[in-house]
Amino acid sequence: MSFKSLLTDPSNRLSSWKGENCCDWKGIKCSSSGHVVVVNLRNPHPNEVMINVNKEVVSDSNESDFALKGTISPLLFTLDHIQYLDLSFNNFMFSKLPVEISNLTKLTYLNLSNSMFQDSITTQFSNLTSLRSLDLSCANLVPDLSSITISLTLPPKLDSGSLLSFISYGYLSSTNLRNENVLTSAIPDILSNLTTLSVIDFSSNDLDGHISYLPQLEKLFVSSNPALTIDLVSMFSVPWSKLTSLDISFTRVGGTVPPSLSNSTSLTIFLADGCSIEGSIPPSITKLKKLRILMLNDNAIAGQLPVSMSGLTSLQYLSLFQNRLQGNIPISICQIPSLEYLNLNWNDLTGRLPSCILQLPKLSYLYVQKNNLNGDIPLSLFRKSRLDQISFGVS
Repeated sequence: MSFKSLLTDPSNRLSSWKGENCCDWKGIKCSSSGHVVVVNLRNPHPNEVMINVNKEVVSDSNESDFALKGTISPLLFTLDHIQYLDLSFNNFMFSKLPVEISNLTKLTYLNLSNSMFQDSITTQFSNLTSLRSLDLSCANLVPDLSSITISLTLPPKLDSGSLLSFISYGYLSSTNLRNENVLTSAIPDILSNLTTLSVIDFSSNDLDGHISYLPQLEKLFVSSNPALTIDLVSMFSVPWSKLTSLDISFTRVGGTVPPSLSNSTSLTIFLADGCSIEGSIPPSITKLKKLRILMLNDNAIAGQLPVSMSGLTSLQYLSLFQNRLQGNIPISICQIPSLEYLNLNWNDLTGRLPSCILQLPKLSYLYVQKNNLNGDIPLSLFRKSRLDQISFGVS
């Protein structure tokens, strides 16, 4: 009960914490032997939070605050049978993370995201050898990626299970930190040691360096890191056979989309907006039979759209606006039955808009303005009931 006495509980979430049988308390689960194995104190109604340059918590939400506030008692970390601990979206700004957390050697899941612990984490995690998932998504927990190799010792078994397994301190989404670019310095090479890591999200930070080769990786999100260098030719000179989602938008890419990209046949999402990519789209891209979303907007891609794109039979979303594409829109694009969204605005395309586009059964959005297209617009295009938006402009 001393744990409860150190906290302010504006929503009375801890009202059931009375009596001697803690297994009956809300947020607590026990094993058949009566040991506490789950402590879930996650704020059920988190406000959207961001941290300003002075590391002050800022929230513009008008909703009632459900966050627990105050100091975390070290007694919590004497429950050495805990396997699942979630303290996320609370306000423990008067607490430092107790060093006793290293006693929880059976812990498999730990979520401290947006919990606002005071100062940076300096705790060693090497004792947490059962840990499979750790979320530290908050700027004042790990303010600089370089500290991860100094202050944290990684457990060997870490893998997927949350958005970013052990390294999910890098998961700084617009929903909780609003792209405040709070993580700086180079991506640590220690990533390459996490051989079971399947998801990485370092989006919207200020990171540099390069991405280590992780052949088991399934999802990689590093968009909006303008100093991060990605060499696609080098990256795809080795197989990424499990990679399904790749977002490198607004990073330092340059160069071309290499034909070897097509060797990543599990790829379903490829996003590379604003990367200064040059050259043409390789015809071998047709090998990506599972590709559903392809976005290469705001680059310097030239040449013609490959006729072979008809082989992208799973493609639903194709967006190539503001490039330097030339030539005709190939009729073969009409052979992508799953296509729902097509944006070719702001290119140098010529010729007629293929009338067969009208036959695409799922097409709802069509954008071809600011090109050099000619000929009449088929009237039947405006009778196509499924089209929600059409944009021709000056074409």
